[in-house]
Amino acid sequence: MNIGLEKYRHYYETLIESRLFNDVAHNSLTQLLEISTAQNWPKKTCILDTSHTQYTFHILISGKIKVYHFDSFNDRLLTLFLLKDNDVFDIFSLMDCGIHKVYYEVLENSEVLNIPVSKVKEWMKENPLVYKSFLAYTAEKINILERYIINVALEDIPTRLARLLYNNMDKSSIYFETILGLSHTEIGALIGTTRAVVNRHIQNFKEEGILEVTRKKITITNKKLLEKKLMVKKV
Repeated sequence: MNIGLEKYRHYYETLIESRLFNDVAHNSLTQLLEISTAQNWPKKTCILDTSHTQYTFHILISGKIKVYHFDSFNDRLLTLFLLKDNDVFDIFSLMDCGIHKVYYEVLENSEVLNIPVSKVKEWMKENPLVYKSFLAYTAEKINILERYIINVALEDIPTRLARLLYNNMDKSSIYFETILGLSHTEIGALIGTTRAVVNRHIQNFKEEGILEVTRKKITITNKKLLEKKLMVKKV
């Protein structure tokens, strides 16, 4: 990696804080950075498709990237994950699982490390401790998908919306973190519905005194009423 010392140190400190790499020795992490290429991806771009991620592994240093499936026949989009700092993709490429049809869109200006899949596999063989971390990371993503499928299949849209809001709320205050700045279209894609339906239910929540909406920000005004929508105290 041919970059300045300050930038190199930033990448190293970011990776060492990640649960995927915090058990990796200094020399090994340095080797990983040496086979990496840094890129800046601008907001509102769809840079990658599944054929690209089959051969290149990516580590998200900073920013936000949407992983989604698009059904061109029905013109419907379903968001599977919102990747944030220290997330990686695509795990499938490391497991030789072939191509799976998902796409990636940059929601915020993002800084990414790119590494050829073949070199990552060689590096992992020399650092077997990392397999345990990658397995735990994969299990976490599978668990998220499992809960998502259950929610979409068994819950109505108001409950799904309430769950999304609750799960992404900073519990120490009344402000949001993960969904801050997302459009109603993006929120709809996260809960398996359309922008129009999201608009209607957010308006209903507003009229019920649950939340307030300003430009690019949703504020919960009554957390107890939001919890009542879920019928539980914790999600």
